[in-house]
Amino acid sequence: MENNIRRLRIIALLLFITPALALVGSLLTNNYLTSFKFVPDYDYNFKENLPGNSSIYICSEKNNYCGETKISEFEEIVEFNKLGQCNIYEISGEYYYEEENNLIFVNYEDIKNFDKEFLMKYEVTNKLNPTCILNSKSKTYYDLFPIFYETIHKIKKDKKTNLGTSERVNPFIYGETSISNIVKRYPINYFFKPLLYISVVFMIFYWIYYNRIFKYFINSSKNFYFFNFGILSAFFLLLHVFFLGWTFESELLTKLRRTFVIFFILFEILAQAFLIKKIFSFKGKMQNYVYSLVVYLKFLFVLTICLATISILIILVIFDLSSKVDYILEWNYFLVLLFFYYLSFLMWKKLKSNPATP
Repeated sequence: MENNIRRLRIIALLLFITPALALVGSLLTNNYLTSFKFVPDYDYNFKENLPGNSSIYICSEKNNYCGETKISEFEEIVEFNKLGQCNIYEISGEYYYEEENNLIFVNYEDIKNFDKEFLMKYEVTNKLNPTCILNSKSKTYYDLFPIFYETIHKIKKDKKTNLGTSERVNPFIYGETSISNIVKRYPINYFFKPLLYISVVFMIFYWIYYNRIFKYFINSSKNFYFFNFGILSAFFLLLHVFFLGWTFESELLTKLRRTFVIFFILFEILAQAFLIKKIFSFKGKMQNYVYSLVVYLKFLFVLTICLATISILIILVIFDLSSKVDYILEWNYFLVLLFFYYLSFLMWKKLKSNPATP
């Protein structure tokens, strides 16, 4: 008995931490990647990398007349491989042509009509380069852990990377985007999905241990309603996570996929409601194992969630809310829902392990 309670407490805490980490961590990772602006630079062969220094290159048929001013057109200019190899100052580029040993400035639009050689002049300005990591507060950490920043850069420039937003967001307050839009994309899905799969496993054990504990109190071998609904909620969460990011040509399959999260919420709330009912029925027998105050808090929380869920559904049916309001409700609702498990962790008293007890 004591071992089951001890394991349940651990599982309940993990079941609070893991999906919370998946949800909040995915958002923080997305925001970090969108705001990561550091890139390696090019070696322009300046005599000194200080303001006023310049290098001049010939734009000819050999390099497609500098193309669309692509630096890679110049064989003399080499791209650096590391973030720490960057120009501290911004580099400006201007077009010129030479006439009687004088450099005549040419606008980019006029260059398009040139059919002869002209010059590209790169010059070091006096403005600090914001994409150079050496100019940022991250320089100290880059010196200590360069592999972390280099890995982030590789992820950021990877063709598979497809972030849900182009800038930092806070959907908990402002509702800029949905959960699925953030977590279904690479590379965030490689962070979110594994943690949710682990959460599903924790959820199954969570209901198994609760089922065992009440079988002990009642001296019965039958499974309880909360156990059945809990396993169903875990099953639909598994389906929701598995199909997250999939696209179907069939509208029916698309709608079916959307129902998975609805069934997960429905069965989870039912499981918690039947669980708290069972706890109240046997609180006399359980008084040595639980904190009565937390039992009442859990009851109040389950009641609040049930009323809030019904209210939200009614509001969504009656009123045509903006997407921002929907997203605010979504992010906060799923995070608050996790307190089911944290209250379970607090509710059970910390007992010493007894090897002789099953």
